[in-house]
Amino acid sequence: MPVEPTPGITSIETATVQIQTLNIGSKQMTLSIFRQLIEEPAISAVGRIQGKPWGTVNYHPDRCDDAKEHLHVVWQSGDQLRRSFVRPPERAYLRHPLVSEFVTARIYEGARRGTALAAHGDLKIYRSADTREISATVYAHGVLFACHVSELALAVFGRNGGSTDQAEQLPADFQDAYKRPLRSSAEVAVLLPVEAYKAAWRELSTLPQLFIGR
Repeated sequence: MPVEPTPGITSIETATVQIQTLNIGSKQMTLSIFRQLIEEPAISAVGRIQGKPWGTVNYHPDRCDDAKEHLHVVWQSGDQLRRSFVRPPERAYLRHPLVSEFVTARIYEGARRGTALAAHGDLKIYRSADTREISATVYAHGVLFACHVSELALAVFGRNGGSTDQAEQLPADFQDAYKRPLRSSAEVAVLLPVEAYKAAWRELSTLPQLFIGR
């Protein structure tokens, strides 16, 4: 039976704390070495972890400490170390090969229904002020995906359907580019790696925190 502490006396318990460090050869990794690691995604475009993840580092070399939730993961690609800025599913910006088809199908279906596409909060299309590239972001079951889209897609989306001729040109342009018919957004949605990315995020979130030297 445990002994109750005497009133007025502070009890002290001894605990064993394990601190995990990352060593390169016989030397502990330093902040300088960590900054020099090549930045490469730890999660592939298909939502799966690449290489061998070693742990996370609570150090923000790119002034991202004020950013929303994210991880800095150290992982191994072949015989080389990499670092990766990993976002949670709702801000993943995952560029899977099928995202452009999913976005095109969403725009086409909305245009045919006469839906006010710009009011759909889960699908956004914008042009970069610097590169002039047109990009889209879209949510699918809680994961944020991203892709580049065409001028035609932007025109149809931006005009809440554009002209009938423009809308009907979308599947034809897609078939010319990909050599297959445009599928429905529902068909494509189930092929996106939603659960794979969520599982990868959960696994990386449970990695041990690594302590690195100065």
